[in-house]
Amino acid sequence: MKCTLVVRPPQIKVHHGMMWVLFLALVIAALIHWPEPEEPEILAYRGVSDEMFSTLRRHALRFAEARARDGFEFLDGPNAAASFQIQCRGVPALYVERQQSLLLISLPLGAGRRAPAIFYLQATLQWPLQPLSYLEQFLAGVQEPTVQDRLLLMVAGGVPEDERCE
Repeated sequence: MKCTLVVRPPQIKVHHGMMWVLFLALVIAALIHWPEPEEPEILAYRGVSDEMFSTLRRHALRFAEARARDGFEFLDGPNAAASFQIQCRGVPALYVERQQSLLLISLPLGAGRRAPAIFYLQATLQWPLQPLSYLEQFLAGVQEPTVQDRLLLMVAGGVPEDERCE
Protein backbone atom coordinates (compact mmCIF):
# COMPACT_ATOMS: atom_id res chain seq x y z
CA MET A 1 0.00 0.00 0.00
CA LYS A 2 1.36 3.33 -1.09
CA CYS A 3 0.75 6.39 0.96
CA THR A 4 1.39 9.86 -0.34
CA LEU A 5 1.81 12.82 1.86
CA VAL A 6 0.87 16.18 0.39
CA VAL A 7 2.61 19.09 2.00
CA ARG A 8 1.52 22.59 1.08
CA PRO A 9 4.33 25.03 0.86
CA PRO A 10 4.00 28.16 3.02
CA GLN A 11 3.42 30.23 -0.14
CA ILE A 12 -0.04 28.74 -0.58
CA LYS A 13 -1.02 29.60 3.00
CA VAL A 14 0.17 33.17 2.47
CA HIS A 15 -1.74 33.30 -0.82
CA HIS A 16 -4.98 32.20 0.92
CA GLY A 17 -4.41 34.71 3.71
CA MET A 18 -3.92 37.52 1.21
CA MET A 19 -7.13 36.49 -0.59
CA TRP A 20 -9.07 36.76 2.70
CA VAL A 21 -7.57 40.15 3.49
CA LEU A 22 -8.46 41.39 0.00
CA PHE A 23 -12.00 40.02 0.35
CA LEU A 24 -12.50 41.76 3.72
CA ALA A 25 -11.11 45.02 2.32
CA LEU A 26 -13.63 44.85 -0.55
CA VAL A 27 -16.50 44.19 1.86
CA ILE A 28 -15.52 47.15 4.05
CA ALA A 29 -15.12 49.41 1.00
CA ALA A 30 -18.55 48.36 -0.25
CA LEU A 31 -20.13 49.06 3.12
CA ILE A 32 -18.56 52.51 3.25
CA HIS A 33 -20.06 53.42 -0.13
CA TRP A 34 -23.28 51.44 0.33
CA PRO A 35 -26.42 53.54 -0.15
CA GLU A 36 -28.41 54.46 2.91
CA PRO A 37 -31.06 51.97 3.97
CA GLU A 38 -34.49 52.87 2.67
CA GLU A 39 -36.22 51.65 5.82
CA PRO A 40 -37.85 54.82 7.17
CA GLU A 41 -38.19 56.06 10.68
CA ILE A 42 -41.94 56.50 11.01
CA LEU A 43 -43.73 58.58 13.57
CA ALA A 44 -47.48 58.08 13.93
CA TYR A 45 -50.02 60.62 15.12
CA ARG A 46 -53.75 60.63 15.73
CA GLY A 47 -55.79 61.34 12.61
CA VAL A 48 -56.15 64.94 11.52
CA SER A 49 -58.93 66.92 9.86
CA ASP A 50 -58.86 68.01 6.23
CA GLU A 51 -58.09 71.56 7.33
CA MET A 52 -55.14 70.46 9.51
CA PHE A 53 -53.71 68.28 6.73
CA SER A 54 -54.03 71.21 4.33
CA THR A 55 -52.14 73.40 6.80
CA LEU A 56 -49.35 70.82 7.15
CA ARG A 57 -49.11 70.54 3.36
CA ARG A 58 -48.86 74.35 3.03
CA HIS A 59 -46.01 74.45 5.60
CA ALA A 60 -44.12 71.76 3.69
CA LEU A 61 -44.69 73.50 0.35
CA ARG A 62 -43.39 76.84 1.71
CA PHE A 63 -40.39 75.08 3.25
CA ALA A 64 -39.46 73.48 -0.10
CA GLU A 65 -40.08 76.64 -2.11
CA ALA A 66 -37.93 78.72 0.25
CA ARG A 67 -35.08 76.20 -0.04
CA ALA A 68 -35.39 75.22 -3.70
CA ARG A 69 -31.91 76.64 -4.46
CA ASP A 70 -30.50 74.31 -1.78
CA GLY A 71 -31.95 71.26 -3.56
CA PHE A 72 -35.30 70.76 -1.80
CA GLU A 73 -38.39 69.89 -3.81
CA PHE A 74 -42.05 69.36 -2.85
CA LEU A 75 -43.94 66.52 -4.54
CA ASP A 76 -47.51 65.36 -4.16
CA GLY A 77 -47.95 61.70 -3.35
CA PRO A 78 -50.03 59.22 -5.36
CA ASN A 79 -53.13 60.70 -3.72
CA ALA A 80 -52.44 64.43 -3.43
CA ALA A 81 -55.26 64.85 -0.90
CA ALA A 82 -53.64 62.29 1.41
CA SER A 83 -49.85 62.39 0.95
CA PHE A 84 -46.85 64.50 -0.01
CA GLN A 85 -43.09 64.33 0.23
CA ILE A 86 -40.04 66.54 0.36
CA GLN A 87 -37.01 65.45 -1.64
CA CYS A 88 -33.38 66.49 -1.37
CA ARG A 89 -31.73 66.40 -4.79
CA GLY A 90 -34.13 63.68 -5.93
CA VAL A 91 -33.84 61.55 -2.77
CA PRO A 92 -36.84 61.40 -0.38
CA ALA A 93 -36.13 63.24 2.87
CA LEU A 94 -39.62 63.36 4.40
CA TYR A 95 -42.92 61.65 3.54
CA VAL A 96 -46.30 62.47 5.06
CA GLU A 97 -49.27 60.17 4.58
CA ARG A 98 -52.77 60.57 5.94
CA GLN A 99 -54.65 57.36 6.64
CA GLN A 100 -58.11 56.84 8.13
CA SER A 101 -57.20 57.20 11.78
CA LEU A 102 -53.48 58.01 11.53
CA LEU A 103 -51.07 60.55 10.16
CA LEU A 104 -47.65 59.08 9.39
CA ILE A 105 -44.50 61.15 9.06
CA SER A 106 -41.63 59.11 7.61
CA LEU A 107 -37.98 60.10 7.61
CA PRO A 108 -35.54 57.80 5.83
CA LEU A 109 -32.63 56.84 8.05
CA GLY A 110 -29.86 59.30 7.33
CA ALA A 111 -32.18 62.15 6.36
CA GLY A 112 -30.41 64.29 8.94
CA ARG A 113 -27.08 63.75 7.21
CA ARG A 114 -28.46 64.41 3.73
CA ALA A 115 -30.79 67.27 4.65
CA PRO A 116 -30.26 68.63 8.18
CA ALA A 117 -32.88 71.38 7.66
CA ILE A 118 -35.58 68.71 7.34
CA PHE A 119 -35.67 68.50 11.14
CA TYR A 120 -36.99 72.09 11.29
CA LEU A 121 -39.85 71.11 8.99
CA GLN A 122 -40.50 67.94 10.96
CA ALA A 123 -40.69 69.93 14.21
CA THR A 124 -43.09 72.43 12.61
CA LEU A 125 -45.33 69.65 11.32
CA GLN A 126 -45.30 67.73 14.62
CA TRP A 127 -46.02 70.68 16.87
CA PRO A 128 -49.87 70.66 16.63
CA LEU A 129 -50.15 66.85 16.40
CA GLN A 130 -50.94 64.32 19.10
CA PRO A 131 -48.45 61.43 18.91
CA LEU A 132 -49.36 57.80 19.44
CA SER A 133 -47.59 55.97 22.26
CA TYR A 134 -45.03 53.32 21.36
CA LEU A 135 -47.58 50.57 22.12
CA GLU A 136 -50.27 52.28 20.01
CA GLN A 137 -47.79 52.58 17.12
CA PHE A 138 -46.87 48.92 17.46
CA LEU A 139 -50.53 47.84 17.54
CA ALA A 140 -51.25 50.00 14.48
CA GLY A 141 -48.48 48.20 12.58
CA VAL A 142 -46.08 51.15 12.48
CA GLN A 143 -42.60 49.68 12.75
CA GLU A 144 -39.31 51.26 13.69
CA PRO A 145 -36.14 50.58 11.71
CA THR A 146 -34.32 47.44 12.74
CA VAL A 147 -31.02 47.45 14.62
CA GLN A 148 -29.39 46.13 11.44
CA ASP A 149 -30.62 49.15 9.46
CA ARG A 150 -29.23 51.52 12.08
CA LEU A 151 -25.87 49.72 12.09
CA LEU A 152 -25.67 49.85 8.29
CA LEU A 153 -26.29 53.59 8.44
CA MET A 154 -23.47 54.07 10.96
CA VAL A 155 -21.08 52.10 8.74
CA ALA A 156 -22.23 53.93 5.59
CA GLY A 157 -20.69 57.19 6.81
CA GLY A 158 -21.53 60.64 5.52
CA VAL A 159 -23.26 61.91 2.42
CA PRO A 160 -21.08 63.52 -0.30
CA GLU A 161 -21.27 67.32 -0.22
CA ASP A 162 -22.84 67.57 -3.71
CA GLU A 163 -25.73 65.28 -2.65
CA ARG A 164 -26.64 67.28 0.47
CA CYS A 165 -29.27 69.95 0.94
CA GLU A 166 -28.43 72.66 3.46
